[in-house]
Amino acid sequence: MRTIVIATVAAMVTTSASAMDLGYGLTLNTDVVAEHKFDAEATTMIINPELGYITGKAEWTLGTTLNIWDNSNSFTLDNEFDHAPTIDIGVSYPMLGNLELEAGTTYDFETKERGELSAKATFSF
Repeated sequence: MRTIVIATVAAMVTTSASAMDLGYGLTLNTDVVAEHKFDAEATTMIINPELGYITGKAEWTLGTTLNIWDNSNSFTLDNEFDHAPTIDIGVSYPMLGNLELEAGTTYDFETKERGELSAKATFSF
């Protein structure tokens, strides 16, 4: 139970208001996500740091996911530095007020391979 309380507090402290404008079109956005699966009795916590760059209407992003806490009730962030990271790369562009185009991929520095390229169009109404 103590794990759930710690995870919940950490998730509440980190909000979208913690996004930081670095100037020159650069932003730093970080999310901490705590999740408890009741049937599996598993608790995890991850951190998603993301560097953004805005040029014109397009927003470029570069981010990764790091594990902070695992189900064995142990801090695991130090294990993340034992291997090369996987980086998420993306760009989003608002075409109209209700149409946004996105493209993205990943790159795994451990295997030196690019992930699947994806393109997405979102129409909101």
